[in-house]
Amino acid sequence: MEYPKVEQLVIPIAGLGTRFLPATKATPKELFPIHNKPALLYHIIEAYKSGIRRVCLIISKEKECVKKLFTHNKALEENLKATGKTQLLEELNEVIDNMEFTYVYQNQKKYNGTGGALYFAKKFCGNRPFAFMFGDDLCVSNTEVPTIGQLIEVYNKTGKVVVGAKPFPMEEIHKYSSLVTGDKLFDRCHVLKDSIEKPEKGKAPSNLVGLARYVFTPEVFDYIFKVPELALHEYRLADAIQLMAHEGKVVSYEFDAKYYDCGNKLEFIKCVVEFGLKDQEIAENLQKYLADLGKPTAKVEKKTPAKTAKKPSTKTVKATEKPKTTSKAKTTSKAKTTKKSK
Repeated sequence: MEYPKVEQLVIPIAGLGTRFLPATKATPKELFPIHNKPALLYHIIEAYKSGIRRVCLIISKEKECVKKLFTHNKALEENLKATGKTQLLEELNEVIDNMEFTYVYQNQKKYNGTGGALYFAKKFCGNRPFAFMFGDDLCVSNTEVPTIGQLIEVYNKTGKVVVGAKPFPMEEIHKYSSLVTGDKLFDRCHVLKDSIEKPEKGKAPSNLVGLARYVFTPEVFDYIFKVPELALHEYRLADAIQLMAHEGKVVSYEFDAKYYDCGNKLEFIKCVVEFGLKDQEIAENLQKYLADLGKPTAKVEKKTPAKTAKKPSTKTVKATEKPKTTSKAKTTSKAKTTKKSK
């Protein structure tokens, strides 16, 4: 059976980015550079190479600067042309010229959470399937097919919602959604029976985590507000996925890609380093630098000066001083007087 093509993408980026404050007060974390590209651009290029041509970015008023990235800058481009450096923007300009960008503002006073954010893209998505990515999650495919393209292929075979999955160490599952899978449909793909969002430590049903990449049917919008509302008008997308899974409408697919959680400071730094090591211009020097960092710092031992015997102190007598003499015994000899005789 042939299903409608997936040609559109939704990315919610209206969050505050509190983990990276105060940097995110001025620059959205989705624009933080990873090597020579903003993180968000990697997502867009991945989608473009997967056949997607329409993008909806769910933003806030504080993140309007994102629009500049996907708009031509004529002055900059003329300068690059004059200096023979047009190749620096070739990849970005190809995306700008061939993709349609729509910006939707999230009303956080009305709806919050991942499900609430997605709801604001309902009009954009219409009655067609769409890809979905979180702005924090960077995926580098291990195959010629980009990560979201792998999930689109699964949707083309099943017509169901596709949840991207990766195995994680059990001690980390409490930070994600733990998946319960059923029958295997084909390699890496299973029927999804349940999804437990952030299970308690030690109580996760499996080490398979749902994250990063999704393909949704438009039916997902019917489930967003069927889930319990949490504090501050929050609706979780994971809860809507769980309801759909209970009705047999979802499959999981273990995508073949390296995953980076760029919303985590340590993982973000790891990602920047690994991308730098792939750049032939700087890889050798970067490797040397990292190797030097790993070397133990040599400790400088303080040498204690050897003790020397004390010399007897001698007092120098100045030339102007009279030398002291030892006192002589006093003599009390009286002069004898003789009396003249008359």
